[in-house]
Order: sequence, then C-alpha cells, then structure tokens
Amino acid sequence: MNTKIEYLYRDASNYKKINQVIVSGTFDEAQKESIQDCLSDGEYFIPKQVGFPEIRFDKLTEDDHCWFELSVENFSVTSLPAEIQMSAEDVVNAFLAAKDNWDDSIKLA
Repeated sequence: MNTKIEYLYRDASNYKKINQVIVSGTFDEAQKESIQDCLSDGEYFIPKQVGFPEIRFDKLTEDDHCWFELSVENFSVTSLPAEIQMSAEDVVNAFLAAKDNWDDSIKLA
C-alpha cells in the first residue's frame, strides 16, 4: 500500500489549486505528527524543499508565493502506484530537514 498526500496552493487572492503526490508505503501516527510539527505555523510548507511537485496557475502574478498548505488529515492509503521515488520514511526525513529552515526566498518559475 502507498499514501496519497493532498496539499493546497492558495494565492493571495484566495484562488486555489489542489496538489497531490503518491509516496511509497504508509505513515503511522507518530510520523504524521512529526510532519505536522515541521510545518510553518502548523500548516505551511514549500513542496520543492521536500521533493514534492508544485502546481500553481499557468501565469505567475504578484499574488503568487511559495507556500502551500498541508494537513495530515489529507493523507490517505491507496493502492495506486507511487509517483515519486520517496518512501514514507524519506518524506518524514525531508520534512525534518526543512523544519525551521523553510526558504521563502525561492524564486518561482
């Protein structure tokens, strides 16, 4: 089994784009809590820094930024194949590495 993780991009005008990624394996509650503890203000992260894809809108505007919203409530077990080469443990380690080091100076492309 694998895990589908949904996360949200919301620009400054409140336009939203749902993102998702499927990672190899499943997360236990302690791993989910570890990820939650790594988020800025308990909900924000920068997907690029943890190896997740980023989908925004086609055109960048002054409303765009690098932050996405994540809730561990949006982790669900799936039989679909993994989309990235990261296990649940790899994801936790990536979030731990980014904790308190979120780089919001990243240029949007």
